[in-house]
Amino acid sequence: MRILVGSLLSLVLLAVPVSAQKNAVDTLNGIAIGTTLDDARSLLARIGTGGGRDTRDGGRKEAWTLKETDFATLAFKTNGAGRVVWISGFVRQAKEIPFDRLGDLNKAETVTKSQVIWNVGNGRTGYRVVAKGAEGKASVVYLLSLEVPEIH
Repeated sequence: MRILVGSLLSLVLLAVPVSAQKNAVDTLNGIAIGTTLDDARSLLARIGTGGGRDTRDGGRKEAWTLKETDFATLAFKTNGAGRVVWISGFVRQAKEIPFDRLGDLNKAETVTKSQVIWNVGNGRTGYRVVAKGAEGKASVVYLLSLEVPEIH
């Protein structure tokens, strides 16, 4: 249910409702770090087409071409447990997202005219948001897991 609500908000508000943020966006079109492969496919199948390939580590990489969203393309990778560990969103031309709509710039680790980075959460369970583009507007947004796998 949380993912469905997040997905609807993402579509309506470009996945960046500043008032609902802790310090940075946590989904791209409803896909978050930790989303299952099946849930990601289900959300994206409603708004685009895509596919991918299995990876050597037992995960999967997929890329989706989206319709009627501010993102033209969304790519993600899952780990061996079938959970999303990174997401890349490529913004449709002329729909670039102002950095301050992605998060609180005062809480960012790095802010320049071409890049902003937030670290959200803590060590093993957090994620990083990286937005890149010109003049303070993102043309690409990345969500990257900061989870450290256990060493065996």
